[in-house]
Amino acid sequence: MSLNFTLADRFDTVLDEFESKGGKAESFRQYVESVSGVEIDVSDTEGLWLRIAGWLKSEEGGLRWGKNIGIFSAIVATSVIVAAILGFVTNRSLRIVGGVSDPLRQLLVRTVWQATVGVGVLLALTALEINLAPILALVGGTSFILAFALQTNIGNLASGLMIMIYSPFNVGDEVELCGTSGYIDSISLPHTKIKGWTGQIITIPNNSILSSVVVNHSARDTRRVSLQIRVGYNENLSKVEQLLLDIFKSHSLVLEEPRPSTFAWKFEEYFVDLYVGGWTKTSDYWQVYNETLHQIKERFAQEGISIPIPQKDIRVQEST
Repeated sequence: MSLNFTLADRFDTVLDEFESKGGKAESFRQYVESVSGVEIDVSDTEGLWLRIAGWLKSEEGGLRWGKNIGIFSAIVATSVIVAAILGFVTNRSLRIVGGVSDPLRQLLVRTVWQATVGVGVLLALTALEINLAPILALVGGTSFILAFALQTNIGNLASGLMIMIYSPFNVGDEVELCGTSGYIDSISLPHTKIKGWTGQIITIPNNSILSSVVVNHSARDTRRVSLQIRVGYNENLSKVEQLLLDIFKSHSLVLEEPRPSTFAWKFEEYFVDLYVGGWTKTSDYWQVYNETLHQIKERFAQEGISIPIPQKDIRVQEST
């Protein structure tokens, strides 16, 4: 029986090649089926089990496919283990080298893992006597078609890769992108997600980000807290400026260097524009912003300094 299986398999291969060159092999295939085919009577339970047992014990039947499946499983399992090791080594190496953004590092680690497992699966398929040439040709043709059909998506993927390489921002940074402000929630190849001030998640295609202005407020370790203050024309500007400086200098989270400073900006219709600011750690920015604003309001009230508001005088003239 094993000899029959072997000859039939080899003859099938010859007939496949013969048909690929235009030959007609239908009659030959019928002959092979008549010689090697096995008719099973399912009502004959004993005979059925004997035939199944015989096939399982045959070198070209159960033993052959059991061996192939075992090799397939072993190759896949080995490729998964090797992929995990290579992913760990890649991740560790990129951390030691430095200068690689977290999204790019994660992408490279994931790519190494997926590529290793993919190659392992392809090698494992050969153990099942599967011809890889048609599969690779199908994948290549499909990729070529998709490249034309998904040009915009591919542009986003390329833009995402450029963002990961040049790293204009990272996860957790406070940014302004495409007219949107918030914190970077995640960065992927097709898009970037921003967490807005009210907790909403905003998804922006990477292609749009790469062609727009990017403002990263978290790019440096320190950041300047700058407040715009309006004071009336009847106030002493020097006194107001000194008061503002005292508030910033007395705050424990405001850095001594560079020193806090004030600047009289311009005259408006009913007030004078003043700017006051000081440097703090980027992580302390919003705390300093909030606390100094409260302190300014309280000190203005204590010192009798009024914050001007728009006023209109309405005169009613009675007709005689």
